[in-house]
Amino acid sequence: MLCLVLGVPLATFAAEPSRVQDYFRQLQSLEGDFVQTVFDADAELIQASSGRVYMTKPGRFRWDYREPFEQLIVADGARLWLYDKDLEQVTVRPLNEVLSATPLAVLSGAAPIDETFSISEPISHSGLDWYELLPMVPDAEFTTLWVGFSEGGELRTLELVDTFGQRTRLSFDDLDPNASVDPTLFRFQPPPGVDVVGDAS
Repeated sequence: MLCLVLGVPLATFAAEPSRVQDYFRQLQSLEGDFVQTVFDADAELIQASSGRVYMTKPGRFRWDYREPFEQLIVADGARLWLYDKDLEQVTVRPLNEVLSATPLAVLSGAAPIDETFSISEPISHSGLDWYELLPMVPDAEFTTLWVGFSEGGELRTLELVDTFGQRTRLSFDDLDPNASVDPTLFRFQPPPGVDVVGDAS
């Protein structure tokens, strides 16, 4: 859990609307760069990647992974597309089956944050204010989502802890909230010749 890694006390949960609630309520779109790092339960780095993210509410986002391998995740409001260029494969699933109480649901507005998570009071550490979000659904595939904001109220980090203790950290840079995002970025057509897994009709 991040509170143990950071060496800070466990959070208490907020009764009044918090910065994280206000931020995601007001957020209608965003665009920016991200770095994704994955750590195992022993805090050993097992994967690192980077790219650019785009989002507009409700339920439309695009994660364009560029390093070290090209991969694309696109949600068009109804379906989620995952394109692995090296494997020449596209996987498509109904959006409501894969979001539920996930960080993508928070960012994209696909699920109301107040109805999906319980939210802690902030914990300040390393120049960020951290909020602990616990999923309300009993069958969530993760235990905790940490959200880190700068002192100026900018979203800097999302960190997910899954049921096996693995942590996935998304660090944002040059993030432009409520940006004017090209809607064609959320349309996906499988390239000719690739294998498509799932219902693309």
